Amino acid sequence: MYYKSTLFRCLFLCVFFGSFFFVACSKTEYQDVLKTVYEPEADSGELYDEFTVQLKGSPLQKGETGTWSIEKGKIVEDYVKIEDPNNPNSLFKGIPGEEYRLTWSVTNGGTDRKVDVIIKIPELNIEIQENTPASFRTILHFAVDPKYKGKWSVDKPYGYLNSTYHDGWARPVEENPTIELHGYANTNYEVTYTMSYAGKSYQFTKKVQTGDYQENEALSELQMGRGGRVIEDKDGHIIEINMQASGIAHRFNEPDFFPALKAFKYLRKLILGGSSLKDVPTIFGDHYLALEELSLDGVGYYLTVPQNFGNLTKLKSFHLTPMRSPDLGYTVVLPKTFGNLKSLETLIMRYVGNVDFNGTLGKLTNLKHFDCFVTQIPKDFGNLTKLVSTEILAQQAYIPLSLSQCRNLRFARFNFVYPGSSPVTLPSDIDNLTKLDTLEIYGASRLQTLPQSFGNLKSLKQLWIEGETLQALPDNIGNLSNLRFWLVGGKFNTLPASIGNLKNLEDLWLSPSVEKLPDEFGGLSNLSYLNMESSKLRSLPETFGQLKKLKEINARASAITHFPNSFGQLDGLLKLDFNYSKLEKFPVQICALKNVNNVILNGTYLGKLPDEIYSMRSGVVFSLYQCLGMDYDQLKEITTKRDGLVFYY
Repeated sequence: MYYKSTLFRCLFLCVFFGSFFFVACSKTEYQDVLKTVYEPEADSGELYDEFTVQLKGSPLQKGETGTWSIEKGKIVEDYVKIEDPNNPNSLFKGIPGEEYRLTWSVTNGGTDRKVDVIIKIPELNIEIQENTPASFRTILHFAVDPKYKGKWSVDKPYGYLNSTYHDGWARPVEENPTIELHGYANTNYEVTYTMSYAGKSYQFTKKVQTGDYQENEALSELQMGRGGRVIEDKDGHIIEINMQASGIAHRFNEPDFFPALKAFKYLRKLILGGSSLKDVPTIFGDHYLALEELSLDGVGYYLTVPQNFGNLTKLKSFHLTPMRSPDLGYTVVLPKTFGNLKSLETLIMRYVGNVDFNGTLGKLTNLKHFDCFVTQIPKDFGNLTKLVSTEILAQQAYIPLSLSQCRNLRFARFNFVYPGSSPVTLPSDIDNLTKLDTLEIYGASRLQTLPQSFGNLKSLKQLWIEGETLQALPDNIGNLSNLRFWLVGGKFNTLPASIGNLKNLEDLWLSPSVEKLPDEFGGLSNLSYLNMESSKLRSLPETFGQLKKLKEINARASAITHFPNSFGQLDGLLKLDFNYSKLEKFPVQICALKNVNNVILNGTYLGKLPDEIYSMRSGVVFSLYQCLGMDYDQLKEITTKRDGLVFYY
């Protein structure tokens, strides 16, 4: 519909009150039209996101239809597309860095009109952010926006990559948007994040340089923090770590994988007992040179000691035992460098197998405490002049004569597995061990004699010699004036008379070979426990009653047939056990014991009980199982007439 209007402009010439007015008129024509057909328009649109543009085509009028189409540009299925081709404001998704020519076509009544627009998808730009903690220098943290799905790579060797990113999906570590690079110290790295999109690869890099390994980084590798099991000095350096029973301690065995662990160069004490450690790590000898105490108690299996262990020249205490013992016959040969541990004072190596010191033990001249399983006690053992205590389990029975040079020795325990072919002898000058208070020898089936100087060990308090070959005891054995415990086995059938001089002896275990005790036996005025089990003794000396402090006698299966009259004078005796001994009748002397409360006579021949039993103190318990010659009617009569006595039979 058209609307027309006419505007008349007139020029009038007028005279009014003597004035003239000129009015001129002209004619101009306007035409307003509401269009029914428009030419299509479009521009480059607005960026919706990195890969998507919102198109801007001209609006459709009534009766018009429109269509977007891609005329030019790289097309990859699923990556390049027009979301709604008939929508002038549709979203268009393209490939980063590519240019496209799109056409907006408008149709009205069969007439097509088109307009082109050039769209440039911006280049992809992924920013690699570094979020490394302030105190870290070799464990570097990097991140990209999680919407970019790509993969990290590093241009030089490193320990390992880790990621703490979690979104519920399992994927390789390097495909996470955040990454930890556990790198090597003082190294230039180029970290690259590669993203593949629409068949095209995009790479973004960041150059970094690591510094020195930091102690906080090392703690991080062990999943530990400062405080608690970690002790530091006044300068903040880590000097002590306790990782007892730690499940992550195995990382010490992998220094190339966890390089930051090299930072503990001030560490003095490290406890790894019962942990997941597999073996003695090489990292200790390479980097922990300040170590003074190292405990590897209950770790690994088939343990070895590395060559560089000798670098720990400040080490004072070393404890090494496996989680479980290796097969019998396994031998650990120590490196020659082990002899460099001049500061070592305590060495414990048990159940690791048989240790072959390879000529190094005698070089540990500051050693004070030595506990080890060895193939054989080395001949240079005497070089350990500062040794205070030793406990040795040896495959071969041998005691070096140099033992007497260990003048500070107080405790010595030798346990031999195999007797060997040569006799075991003690040094003739063993009395040089003036401080020795405990001597224990087990499995010494080749020990036949004790030197005469043995009796001069005036400090000896405990003597335990287990074996069956010792022929005799020195006559001056009674000079061991401080002896409190005695267990000496052998073939000797008598004891020297000087034994009565052992005034401080409290516990005495007689050898089964002993057939007779000297009269001087009663001089053991402090004896509290006497073991005569399986001995060949048939009788006891009359002086036996002088043992006023004797509290317990064990004479099971002994050859004792009767007691001396003085037996009833043992006022301190509380318990006597003559199970299956050779007693020929009930010892009437028992009835005179003032404090006895437990009498065990099972399996002996007792016969009729003496009337003196009625006078015994109340509370005494008799064990009379399987006794021969028992008059059970008498026993019932006794229990009827005498309260306070208990009989088990």
